[in-house]
Amino acid sequence: MASVFSFQAVSDGIVMNFRDGSTFGSIKKAVSLHSAEASDFFTGINLYLNLSGLELAYEQLEELMQIVKNYNQVNKIYFTAKKIEIEEKMTESTSEAVIINRTLRSGQRVKHQANVVIVGDVNPGAEVIAGGDIIVFGRLRGVVHAGAGGSKEAQVAALKLDPTQLRIASLIARSPDDIDSSKLQAERAFIENDQIIVEKI
Repeated sequence: MASVFSFQAVSDGIVMNFRDGSTFGSIKKAVSLHSAEASDFFTGINLYLNLSGLELAYEQLEELMQIVKNYNQVNKIYFTAKKIEIEEKMTESTSEAVIINRTLRSGQRVKHQANVVIVGDVNPGAEVIAGGDIIVFGRLRGVVHAGAGGSKEAQVAALKLDPTQLRIASLIARSPDDIDSSKLQAERAFIENDQIIVEKI
């Protein structure tokens, strides 16, 4: 999936960039899989599909449009077939989010002063520290610390929330021992009344 498209953060949403030379079959398969597993993770934001460098027929665009509708909580979905001028926006958003397009394995560590988005899993033994939110498009089974600067407004969300340790600001929680790790269920953790609450998305 990561070889077909990658994500970039801009000030008003997320850009999905497709690799030059990708076939429609590979695009359709990758987006279908991702939209099925992460249907709610673009909640309330804009999603830009950058088709620059691709040659798709009108019927293929229609089919792709039907697939991306599976992102059912997205604010707006935009298609573009030209280069997106996002250098200025990317400069603005560099301090807002960093997007990691890979799985974090044991011993790997990511630290960022604002939001962190992981497109992949966070395996046991890996660690993510963020001054803002932590969003994982995969299984979260490592150690995470959102709101590391003390922000109690920060949250952690994942397709499978099963961390070794979860920390938001100064509060710490861990997963229950009887959690069913075989099923994907998008959840988010946040602070309410000075305790960490976990709810389904």
